[in-house]
Amino acid sequence: MSNKQSNAIVQRNRLALAYLELADDELFSALPEEEKLATIREVLKSGDEIADQVIDEFKSNDPRKIAGLLGIRIFGDEKKGLVRSEYRRATKEIAISRLFHDKLRRQVHVPELSERLLKIVVSHELFHYFELERFGEVYRKFRFKSWEVGPFASHKQIKGLSEVAAQAFTQTLLGIELTPEVFDYMLMASFLAKKS
Repeated sequence: MSNKQSNAIVQRNRLALAYLELADDELFSALPEEEKLATIREVLKSGDEIADQVIDEFKSNDPRKIAGLLGIRIFGDEKKGLVRSEYRRATKEIAISRLFHDKLRRQVHVPELSERLLKIVVSHELFHYFELERFGEVYRKFRFKSWEVGPFASHKQIKGLSEVAAQAFTQTLLGIELTPEVFDYMLMASFLAKKS
């Protein structure tokens, strides 16, 4: 496979994952296709740029090391209602559902990926730290017309855009190329998160 073909697969999978993340959002679904694509590309770029800044600042792409330098505690949690993981701003913690992590480890059949699962989850939540503490929530930078009647219009935001930026941040921070195998993993992870 040529570099051009490989890059096309990576880009296609990044877009597909973004669309998957936003598939259940009615406002996003109602947008014209050109606006959907332009928005997703801009959001992915934001996630990539934040990751590049973090790598440059901390001289590392290890999310656990970066979290440690920031004083963020990472731990497994059995708390009811914790579906996957979350960044807890008030206590400066990343809590990871042990049940979710165990499910992923049992389901992933790609050895290289299995070893990186914790880093993937921590990276995702580390993005939310940077989003809240330094760069501003990505989704708040985009407003979309939800309805219009004569001179009156209502604009809303799509929170899922921050999740798309978190995906891009994670991919760039960890240097994950979205090959078909990684895409399958991400689909499965998304499916498990929604089932939990």
